[in-house]
Amino acid sequence: MAMSTGWTAAEGLSKMWTSFCIFNVLYCIANAETYNTYYGTPADSKEVAKFQAKNISHICISNFKPCDENEWSRVDGSCNNLENPTHGMYHTPMWRMLPAYYSADYEPRKTKSGKDFPLARYLRLMLMKVGDSISEVFATSLSYFAEFAFGDVGSVHDIRLYLRTITHCCKPEGLTDKRCTPNFIPENDNVHRFSGIKCHNLTRPLSFQSTGCAPTNTVPERINFVTTFFDISNVYYHAAGSIEQNRAYEGGRLKVEVVNGGSFPSDANETTTCFLKDAVATDCARNVPNGLLGTNLFSTYFWRLHNYIADALVLLNPCWDDETVFNNAKDINIAWYKQVLMYEFYPLMLGRENMINNNIIGCDGDFRDPYDKNVDSNLAMEFAYALRWFHSTQDARQEMYDKNDKFINTQAVVNYSLRVQDLAFHDTLLQMTHGIYMQPAGGFDDTVHPDIADSGLGRLAKAFDILTADLARGRYFGLAPYMKYRDYCSDYTISHEKFEDLSYIMKPNVRSKIVKFPSVRSIIHKMMY
Repeated sequence: MAMSTGWTAAEGLSKMWTSFCIFNVLYCIANAETYNTYYGTPADSKEVAKFQAKNISHICISNFKPCDENEWSRVDGSCNNLENPTHGMYHTPMWRMLPAYYSADYEPRKTKSGKDFPLARYLRLMLMKVGDSISEVFATSLSYFAEFAFGDVGSVHDIRLYLRTITHCCKPEGLTDKRCTPNFIPENDNVHRFSGIKCHNLTRPLSFQSTGCAPTNTVPERINFVTTFFDISNVYYHAAGSIEQNRAYEGGRLKVEVVNGGSFPSDANETTTCFLKDAVATDCARNVPNGLLGTNLFSTYFWRLHNYIADALVLLNPCWDDETVFNNAKDINIAWYKQVLMYEFYPLMLGRENMINNNIIGCDGDFRDPYDKNVDSNLAMEFAYALRWFHSTQDARQEMYDKNDKFINTQAVVNYSLRVQDLAFHDTLLQMTHGIYMQPAGGFDDTVHPDIADSGLGRLAKAFDILTADLARGRYFGLAPYMKYRDYCSDYTISHEKFEDLSYIMKPNVRSKIVKFPSVRSIIHKMMY
């Protein structure tokens, strides 16, 4: 059978990203800068016309207003660096800590002996136990906040692709579709040998090469649909041009819809027929943050915090106009988020002294301005990928408590994916907010919750193993072998050539599993415990 050679021009993205086109048209109406998103260089009319003819200009071309060094910071990430104005914008290509590792035609690399790696699901079953495990230190709020932080700098558009657009990867037609990268189930799988499920749908990561923005003979570089800064873009710029629809343009506030006495993110206008209060029944889509539960929770929190700050600023500065109030409230909101992220969350994860020694945070609590115009605003692919480790720390059953901290019930977390509207009813947001600070997080060990392992997408898919998908993603991202990163992280002062070389970083029970590999250099792309 013949195999298709690439992506149809932005196939499947038109419905998901229509707002991109509208946004670009609005920007092009007047005095705008036009850049090639992949190369970060000015684009001429011929180049723009080429991408427009293929209906991919909304991805391959960045349009933005000319930079003004005296203006407020922009929510689209443009002009953060006046010399490289597109660096940090939507679609900024990620950089790599280590060179990409692929086999021929940019397919996943082989083992040292030239064979295919074992099925991703097989390896997940071998390395991770399924069951309940709890942390004695952290609450579930930690894993949700990690999810939100990932959504600030890393997009999950691929999930929408294999859920809503390219759904045939486990069917015969998927065998000849290069966009498909299904995860097949081992023959003697301890769960699915009884279920009849033989495959989990998955698609190849969307890249500049697959969409036609860059030559197909270059290393695939994943497209990122968010800014590369920690700027709460999952509130202020969760979709291209979304800020224009989400601002109230009064008192510096963001739009809200009040349901049962609670305020929730909104983009409603005079023509809106799809309201949050009806969304559960109608399932209509809205241009508000809507992803995984952690993103939905913290997006709502920071949305509300923005308006709380804006209201306070109006009282303090009644002469300020809407634009001034909005931007000051935004900056304060982002500053608060960064304080939590850099001085509370990461020190718990990475060690405060370690962060100080690496000049990531200060030691005295004073204001720091580490901005360096000579450093490009970018995101390492490895950083975004490593955050997926928090999937293993999630307890996928969330306990609910009332305002008096009385236990109510337990909810399946996976059922809230792409269902932000559900937070507005039955006191769900209130009860869940109390719950995430009272319930322990999943254990930081080699245990994964059953729902994460086999029902990861809840009602959106009959079966899905999130950690198996994470492992497969690492292969298609072309990440270097794990041992290469161990060498790199030791500044090449430690050589990792034998399994015994991992004794200082890896528990004996994990090493006993990976010795089944023919070579230490063939170890899979997975954060080991």
